Amino acid sequence: MKKEIATSRSTVTIKEAYRFFTPLIFMAELHMLSHAIISAFLARMPDPEPILAAYSIAFYLHATLGSPVWACQFVAISFIRDRASVIRLFIFSTQTFLLVGWLWALIALTPLGISFFILAFGVSEAVAKEAQLCVLISTLIVPCVFFRSLSYALLMLNRRTTLVTLGTMIRLMALFAILTGLQDSRSGALIGMVALTACIAIESFYAVFAARKYYLNLPTNSEPLPKYRELWRFGWPVILMQIAESGVAFTASFFLGRLLRPELALAAFGVLDAMMRVMLGPLRNLTQAVQTLTNNRSDAIVIGKFTVHLAIIFTLVMCTFHNETIRQYALENVMGLPISMVNYITPALLLTPLLALSMTAAAYTRGQLLASRKTGAIAFASVARILAVCATGLIALSFSDVNGAVVGVVALISAFTSETIILGCKVLYAERWQGGLFR
Repeated sequence: MKKEIATSRSTVTIKEAYRFFTPLIFMAELHMLSHAIISAFLARMPDPEPILAAYSIAFYLHATLGSPVWACQFVAISFIRDRASVIRLFIFSTQTFLLVGWLWALIALTPLGISFFILAFGVSEAVAKEAQLCVLISTLIVPCVFFRSLSYALLMLNRRTTLVTLGTMIRLMALFAILTGLQDSRSGALIGMVALTACIAIESFYAVFAARKYYLNLPTNSEPLPKYRELWRFGWPVILMQIAESGVAFTASFFLGRLLRPELALAAFGVLDAMMRVMLGPLRNLTQAVQTLTNNRSDAIVIGKFTVHLAIIFTLVMCTFHNETIRQYALENVMGLPISMVNYITPALLLTPLLALSMTAAAYTRGQLLASRKTGAIAFASVARILAVCATGLIALSFSDVNGAVVGVVALISAFTSETIILGCKVLYAERWQGGLFR
């Protein structure tokens, strides 16, 4: 559907970029708001720290193990051409899950999983058992994502991002209904994962329904099918990118579990990360927007200007937390945190404007390389992200009582900054020495 365009004429304007991306802003806010709502719901339970810690480490593990599956939407945007290619991409999605399915089962179904959580994060056995059960429930999300990713890729290629946003709105309404029905339950972190799984299933059902029209409009078999080798050559760096995207927080949690107060550090970072997913969530969709809208060098320049606009907007949004009234309202009233956790999280929250800048730059360079199908550098950048987090964590462990929330945010900033440097150098090299990304 998306064909390579060799001309130097731009195929998109900044106005069209805003029209395409604005629904994705609402989509991301609603999508990430669901995670913040679950965290806020769990934070209001009696003795919330172990509950939040169990949910946080289970969620990060689920997101990391599921990364190969999440990556399939990026592959679909570049390779959907006809109905036959959609079927092939569904099979490719199944193949990606087989990469990690055995490890998922090992952690979710055997005593090794409990031992892993205790050793990796320094949590109690009770928290480890709760986290293991959450991981088991989270496996039900995977088949839903198969269908959701292909459906949303179809909608984005047809520039119907409003329908994508509507799907996330349905997901959020379903989450409210589910949590309302479970509000009297005292099952801890498990309730959060059950609610997340159920609302994603409902969203996926809608996505298939919404994309059905565009699937039927595709020709049955118009072009030679992409070979699995071609899909994997494009996809394996993207899989590493998604693993790094999720694994950054997971790796940070590994080091936070080794601080003097591990459960407080994990709980605080989990809440802060949930807030950042709401406030900066749209920047995670910027990569797909750049990939979808960029067809040549002129497009890259237009989308680059659009990205600068977004960097300014989201940096200013995060600067509002420097106002004490706004900060206290967000942490105490919205997130429902006790004053001790508010004081613990505040220093990290003040660093988030730097996080917004680094995320924007990384998303743009990443999207340019995906659009040009030059994904090799993405693999190296993904490894660099994890190494940057490890370096931050090792430095933090050398201090006696470092703030875990600050360590988590600094780790995220360093990860995105290192990725931007590597991918930016690749883009500049291609433009200067290889005749351009889209030659």
